[in-house]
Amino acid sequence: AATIRLVLSIAVFRGWSLRQLDVQNAFLHGVLEEEVYMKQPPVFESQQASTHVCKLDKALYGLKQAPRAWYSRLSHKMQALGFVPSKSDTSLFICNKCNAHIFVLIYVDDIIATSSSDEAITGLLKDLSTEFALKDLGDLHYFLGIEVKKHEDGLHLSQEKYATDLVKKAGLQGCKPSPTPLSSSEKLSLTEGQALSQEDNAKYRSLVGA
Repeated sequence: AATIRLVLSIAVFRGWSLRQLDVQNAFLHGVLEEEVYMKQPPVFESQQASTHVCKLDKALYGLKQAPRAWYSRLSHKMQALGFVPSKSDTSLFICNKCNAHIFVLIYVDDIIATSSSDEAITGLLKDLSTEFALKDLGDLHYFLGIEVKKHEDGLHLSQEKYATDLVKKAGLQGCKPSPTPLSSSEKLSLTEGQALSQEDNAKYRSLVGA
């Protein structure tokens, strides 16, 4: 959003490189701050204690507390390395040391890093790799559904791939374009019609959410 555009603008204006990082199994790194219990996993139920539940020591993927637990751990690490979270957007971390300016954007397990010094980013990668399974994806190409193409006079941002993938996901590749998503003369009823199946219901929510 605005923060991403601002950081990209600064990087382009100053001629800085943009690197993209990926944290593997991000949600598995978070330490829970509250007690969370779950049913015993299928096929791993205890025959001797079938009524017992499991207490989680760390967050699992899909747990609603997982993103917060992961961000908390990564945030503490970034601040220990000298970074300061932005007051206007906590996804942005800023560091100024050794005459190098570093901006790091964190959106769950997707990370963008840009700096006045390539060595500073390399050093940051090395520091973070001691605690997290990091993967350097190289120059920024695709981030949060936004394609980033580098040109001589700047960057070109596009969501064409995201939109195309969404159309494919809905199975509508062969459909003709329409100015409205639904016929304006269509009459909908709250009480009539066939309810969606559980599978279709999940697919509908997924498409609307995307």
